Amino acid sequence: MRRDSWLLVLAAFTISCGGSVNVDRERSLLLEVDRQWSQSTRDVDKFVSYFTTDASVYPQGMPVVKGSGPIRETFIKMSSAPGFSLRWTPAAATVSTAGDLGYTTGTYQMTMNDPSGAPAPERGKYVTIWKKASGGQWKAVEDIFNTDAPPPAPPKVAAPTPPKPAASKAKSKKLSSKKHK
Repeated sequence: MRRDSWLLVLAAFTISCGGSVNVDRERSLLLEVDRQWSQSTRDVDKFVSYFTTDASVYPQGMPVVKGSGPIRETFIKMSSAPGFSLRWTPAAATVSTAGDLGYTTGTYQMTMNDPSGAPAPERGKYVTIWKKASGGQWKAVEDIFNTDAPPPAPPKVAAPTPPKPAASKAKSKKLSSKKHK
């Protein structure tokens, strides 16, 4: 009887703790998912499939884009720009001990043609927050990126025009006396 009680306690403890998560394996898997995603930039459907339906993207110089439909529209606009190309390289991943949340960081290069038609590459960095979907797949829920380039210089402001010198008192009196005559 005592042995059966001990087995029952051990079984209850095992069930209550749930399955353990191999965080190192999940971290490697998340990095691989991000690498695969980086190869999907020429296929809009595949690219967007990596996001949750309620994901948010924070593109530089633009408002936040929320939801897979608006993300699709924004990516179509960006990727249809002349000379567009996008590459990124995941550098690191972190996964929660529960194995259901994680984030990746890395660098990117995006190129679009400038107004003269010449390629204008932009280098930067990104952070993507991932969540495990119900099927066990990693999906991006938040994605933010920004350029390494310094902000543009502020426009040059013309030097203020110096004030005109005030009329001398003698000249003012002369003008004043002429008015009174």
